[in-house]
Amino acid sequence: METTYNVLELAHLTMKFGEAVALTDLSLEVGPGEIYALLGEDSSGIVTLFKILAGLHRAGAYSGEIRVAGQPVIFREPQDVLRAGIGIVPRHSSIFGKLSVAENVTIGLWQSQGSFLVNQRKIADQARPILDVLGLKVDLETLAGKLTPGQQRLLMIARAIAPRPKLVVFSEPAATLNSPSELSHLIRAIRTLAEQNIASLYLTRRPAEVLQIADRASVLRDGQLNGTWPRAALDQTTLALAMASQRIGDGGYVDSDEPEARGGLFGSFSSFFGFGKRKG
Repeated sequence: METTYNVLELAHLTMKFGEAVALTDLSLEVGPGEIYALLGEDSSGIVTLFKILAGLHRAGAYSGEIRVAGQPVIFREPQDVLRAGIGIVPRHSSIFGKLSVAENVTIGLWQSQGSFLVNQRKIADQARPILDVLGLKVDLETLAGKLTPGQQRLLMIARAIAPRPKLVVFSEPAATLNSPSELSHLIRAIRTLAEQNIASLYLTRRPAEVLQIADRASVLRDGQLNGTWPRAALDQTTLALAMASQRIGDGGYVDSDEPEARGGLFGSFSSFFGFGKRKG
């Protein structure tokens, strides 16, 4: 009899910054093809969790265990994350604006092959079916910097799924979208991933999005889970109330990625793809 594993399991994750506690004994699991939303406001620990899963907070900085498809994994750098079968889509744009659409989609595949000397026809053949899955209809030779914010977000997802991951972790994927139609296209793309048995961990501060997309949702408040609901029981008011922090002040800890807009996360992901030097 074949054993079925959860795609992702977090067991008792705990992380502190000095005396400030970011995550406390966090455990959760994501099943194959599941769209699992995790909500949290600033200081909830949700950005800290994203950075752990992206390999930006290295193993040893936190306690607890991460398992992918039933196997323990250790993330010392972003490359370890992709090797484990996890795709990452950060909140802030990590496209390469002066590269073509096709080059953006396949750049991670170049890196895995250890060469940037690639055949343009080959990368076009690799990129086209990935973009088709997401319904992104653009010229493969267009510079990525000329795309709309919604198209750029889909391009980031395309790059994340190019290596055929088991799971994609999204950080505020709708934050930069400018219209309801772009949000609808994003939701359709994530549902398409689920149909292909690729799970999604959807990290967000917006309860309204969760009602549209999640198979299941949990709230992370002050570093701890504060409730989990199946799709049929999701309610925007309930989720919003569950998110409200009980800390006095900020507790010495602000869980926000706003400084990353000027190069933090982008710099780390750029170095993963072979551009620049990763700090820290």
